Amino acid sequence: MHNLGTTEIYPGQDNVLITIGKSDGITLRDLAEKLAVRPPTVTKTIARLVAQGLVEKRLSDTDARQSRAFLTAEGAALVERVQQAQKSLERRALSGFTERERKAFRRYLIRVQKNLAETDEETGGDGEL
Repeated sequence: MHNLGTTEIYPGQDNVLITIGKSDGITLRDLAEKLAVRPPTVTKTIARLVAQGLVEKRLSDTDARQSRAFLTAEGAALVERVQQAQKSLERRALSGFTERERKAFRRYLIRVQKNLAETDEETGGDGEL
């Protein structure tokens, strides 16, 4: 778990916030695709983040059928804290590893992630947030 102190975010919301931070104004459909989850899962998570004042949801200027997610000032500040916490956690988790071991470990994790993504596609899993 991230060391975010008193921050009240739920598991999975950190990745949603970071993804929005990288692509502020992302459509909910694209967000679901990037996170490898179903659109209803993203809609529910975005509703929670809006209620928490971290995200603003707006209709697309070009397509009224689509909504876009934007970070609020509070959400943007939180993204920075989340990223710092993730880096701190990674440093702690990988302490004592050589650089070569870290690189190998990352490659293995990427392979595991790809394997799980393929399994989810085959079974129709939604990668719940």
